[in-house]
Amino acid sequence: MSLTPEQQKELTSFPAALRALVEAELAAGNSIEEIGHSFPAPPAGAYIKLTKKVGTRPRASAAGLSFYERNGSGYSGEFTDTKRFYFVLEPANPPPPEPDMDAIRKALEPKPDVTIKLTATGETRPGPARRSSRIPKPRADPGASPPGAYSSTETATGAVRVLHFRDPSPPQEIQFVLERNIMRLFTVVPDADRLTLAAKATVNGISYSFELRFEGVLPRENCYSLKMATSWAGTAATQHEYCRKSSSGRFDFWTREFDAAPPANPDPDSAGRYQELCDAAVHAEDHLDTVPAVQQAIVAALKCGASYSTAHKEGGTNIFWRDGRFIRSDYGDDHGGRIFTSEEEFLIALRRFYDQETSRNMYPHKASDFEAWKLILRLLRTP
Repeated sequence: MSLTPEQQKELTSFPAALRALVEAELAAGNSIEEIGHSFPAPPAGAYIKLTKKVGTRPRASAAGLSFYERNGSGYSGEFTDTKRFYFVLEPANPPPPEPDMDAIRKALEPKPDVTIKLTATGETRPGPARRSSRIPKPRADPGASPPGAYSSTETATGAVRVLHFRDPSPPQEIQFVLERNIMRLFTVVPDADRLTLAAKATVNGISYSFELRFEGVLPRENCYSLKMATSWAGTAATQHEYCRKSSSGRFDFWTREFDAAPPANPDPDSAGRYQELCDAAVHAEDHLDTVPAVQQAIVAALKCGASYSTAHKEGGTNIFWRDGRFIRSDYGDDHGGRIFTSEEEFLIALRRFYDQETSRNMYPHKASDFEAWKLILRLLRTP
């Protein structure tokens, strides 16, 4: 395809890596559908939309370019530079076939409940009911929690909040609950005297850091503490009171499933048990070290009765396995559904469905593919 002088001038302004991508596509027979200066590009940048999907290189992040799979009405994928000023867009995917509503209605007919839990070896065994959400305690008032269970230290532009709690669950299960609630993965802090895991998040421009400590073992439960530090120094002074209140509310929401308790003195004879729990927590997901491994854990769990569910004021979505098929069922204003013809098709759709959710607390960055799949695993609802 030969470019017009105007197109050649626009292409010259693109970063070298994106320019080379466009030139390779044109040489391979692709063509330019349009050039624009609106979304997803900022006013200072531009985008080039191709008529066909990229075929001269993998549709993945590499060689100085970031790739994101999209499924919007305007385009299906984007290549961009590190500054996200310039974009090469792929055409939108064709609309999916109309769902077979008779098949969906049949799939939604009540089935016998099966309570299972997936083990690391792929076997199943009876498992506990899913942890139920509790109404958050108004911890902004220290008197609402047992003495010593909750503390809050505030400045004009930040706050540090610490919650002590007890729970019979092992450390990895507490970690997984927090990762699901906060939508960020925790990592082990090296050289800590207690097993400590940390994470960071950015919510509406406000930074948060978290530190989960496994404090000790009691006969029937374990002792934990969660420290959250936040700063709103980068916001306007008129927003500081809102930031203070919203950060307190978020902390209560993120920890809503834990019962506050004063710090305890663990049994001195529990050191061996404590170390066993630490070792099990650190290595709990050693087998889930690749994207395919996480995907197969999700598939296996769905086939054993797990599901996904979202809800909002206009409706919601349920995703599950039934009668040998993966099914998406939408209700409310956008009622409908889809039956997936293959595991590969389902996994692509599942990744797209949770694309925004898995990156919402790290804007303007995007979760890596591996991090996104781990967070999607956390969102599974088990029977």
